[in-house]
Amino acid sequence: MPLSEAKKQKQREAKAVLEGFWGQAFKFNQPKPLKVGILEDMVEDAKARNLPFDLEIIKAALKLYVHRYLYQKAVRKGSERIGLDGQPAGEVTDEQKAYAKTQTKNLDGKQKWRKKASQPQNEAKPDVTQSDA
Repeated sequence: MPLSEAKKQKQREAKAVLEGFWGQAFKFNQPKPLKVGILEDMVEDAKARNLPFDLEIIKAALKLYVHRYLYQKAVRKGSERIGLDGQPAGEVTDEQKAYAKTQTKNLDGKQKWRKKASQPQNEAKPDVTQSDA
């Protein structure tokens, strides 16, 4: 099942918000692990800059970003986290890498299931188990 148009629109909006206002940290095509606690930094920054985003909007965009396969893959492989300014802001722990590995496996499984579900079913096949005796 392909993504619904509504979900695609939410992803486009999240990308516009994150890359548009915090482009040093958010790169959808080449994500890097984010600083633990970056949500609070984003809310503070939005308030300081008088951006029209509240906690719920920022949280929803961030959730879409971090649950993506490419982001989880970056966490699985990464050692350094970055802050809003794109500068180093902590390390990815072994436990976090293991969790990201589990997440990427789960996402792989969902993708395979969706691909299989979207393929047309084979046409009815004749029953070859019966013989004409």
